[in-house]
Amino acid sequence: MATKRAREQRLIKRYAGSRLYDPGSGSYVSVEDLKRWHIEGYDVVVRDAETGQFVTQEVLAIGSGH
Repeated sequence: MATKRAREQRLIKRYAGSRLYDPGSGSYVSVEDLKRWHIEGYDVVVRDAETGQFVTQEVLAIGSGH
């Protein structure tokens, strides 16, 4: 049985006003960027910078219009 390769993780910080920051690139990103990375095979994780809570599903749901 083949071993499943681990997906590279992109940790994104969400700041006030729903701004999303990627410390890896040192720049602000959009929800569309997060979706593209997910499609490209990255494990995208969004964490609220103030509370430390994981908010990935919330952020992606807002970006899809739900």
